Amino acid sequence: MVHIPGAGNGLLAAQLFSFTIAAAIPDKNAIWNEIKQSGACCTALNYFLPDKVHYNNLTDLGYQSSQLSFWSAQEAALQPTCIVVPTSSQDVSLAVTILSLGFQAGISGCQFAVRGAGHTPWAGAANIDGGVTIDTQSLNQVTVSSNQGTVSVGPGNRWGNVYPTLDNLNVAMVGGRLSHVGVGGLVIGGGISFFSGRYGFACDNLQAIEIVLANGTVATASSSKNADLFKALKGGTNNFGVVTRFDAKLYPQKPFWGGTIVQPATNKEALFDFFVKFTNSSTYDPYAALITNFAWLEGIPSVINDVVYTNGDVAWPPPTYAPLDTMAKILSTMRVAHLSNITDELAASAAATNGHNNLLTTVTFVNKGNVSAEFMSQVFDLADATAKQLITVVGLVYTMTLQPLPYTIYSKSAATGGNVLGLDRFNEDLINLLFTLSWQLPTDNVRVEAAMQQLESDILALEKQMGVFNEFVYLNYAAQWQDPISGYGDNNVQFLKSVSKKYDPNGVFQKGVPGGFKVGT
Repeated sequence: MVHIPGAGNGLLAAQLFSFTIAAAIPDKNAIWNEIKQSGACCTALNYFLPDKVHYNNLTDLGYQSSQLSFWSAQEAALQPTCIVVPTSSQDVSLAVTILSLGFQAGISGCQFAVRGAGHTPWAGAANIDGGVTIDTQSLNQVTVSSNQGTVSVGPGNRWGNVYPTLDNLNVAMVGGRLSHVGVGGLVIGGGISFFSGRYGFACDNLQAIEIVLANGTVATASSSKNADLFKALKGGTNNFGVVTRFDAKLYPQKPFWGGTIVQPATNKEALFDFFVKFTNSSTYDPYAALITNFAWLEGIPSVINDVVYTNGDVAWPPPTYAPLDTMAKILSTMRVAHLSNITDELAASAAATNGHNNLLTTVTFVNKGNVSAEFMSQVFDLADATAKQLITVVGLVYTMTLQPLPYTIYSKSAATGGNVLGLDRFNEDLINLLFTLSWQLPTDNVRVEAAMQQLESDILALEKQMGVFNEFVYLNYAAQWQDPISGYGDNNVQFLKSVSKKYDPNGVFQKGVPGGFKVGT
């Protein structure tokens, strides 16, 4: 086990640890002296990590490139004093050591944010005003083991950088479904995948995680080493340190069926009935993965189904999709292709939202026979009314998405030691409901957020009225005003707090890293 020092005898004594990180890391006294001398964490970072620290000026292309790579305008609008771009775990260790010491000493500007691809849209999730952002995008290794059983992946990767390497070997890891989404955030937030019907969540297919703790230690967490930390990281997001590597299982995987089926909105009632049957665990086809989007453009809804069947050897359509395939359709791109090709198609459909003001918000409800079909119909009406309310928002793209989350998927985590998502409390088939909005002008932000908070409140009230309420909030889709960690259940919340206190006794990742969803103290 990693030795975790307790507090006492002053800041410096508490931070001069009784272990060695790596020979390349300077002595803690040298770091502390530089922080005291400079009085600024960015200056200390630049001293110890020359050429890896970028400042907020128009001539620093490293700074500008990092800022422009956020998905949402809200995140890009924040302006850190400096951005550090580590290229190794040792760089991260040094940066976290400096920032941790500086923050605890009360030095201004030492709060920090940690980002991978930066796909969480709300301001401050992975960026910071006036502090330091650690941009891990250069930690983008993809290393397949000699027996092709595991892959080591850097957290700064986007899935579009990972999948081509695996496709060439006819293997796959359980990961994201859009190529421009990042690895790090998705995995430690849970990670729904095209392969979840067969293998569960992305986090449940990890074999080990390398992480830099608040005191600078480069630690490994797995089922046999720091097992409590390993479990906490499977859904516990950025509360415990900076992940620098994921080791994940690989599975044999040839090209498979995937594509988009576009339908008229007049299909919606038939779609709701289909969705209820499709999400039933007793008949759920583990090779199937479905994302059904109701998209409003200029107030007019249409249906875009992102359809995957991970067995490419069968004829199209397999029985589970036959009812969907026979409905009226406008367009179909179904074909057998590699994972990278399918995730690129989904990313292309979302490309128009890059750099705009973006928002995600989500709820979960129980799949309960005919009740849920009627519930979805009423939710559609609520969503349609909100779309009409926001029709004058410039450049609005408004999408309501349904995704199956049957018991047969989320129960698979038990076989891998479990996670902290709290779904093990349930035995019902669930459906995830997600709203994704994009618009051009920041002057509309308050109006859009207020409308979506009201819509969420109305939907939750309807869930309770119709007996389909479930408290789980999928963290990777949660809005800033939501509290997904509380939806993990009291036992998991207390477990996460205990792990935080054990591995970060001074609460650096609770108070020094204000972004993300915090477990609290």
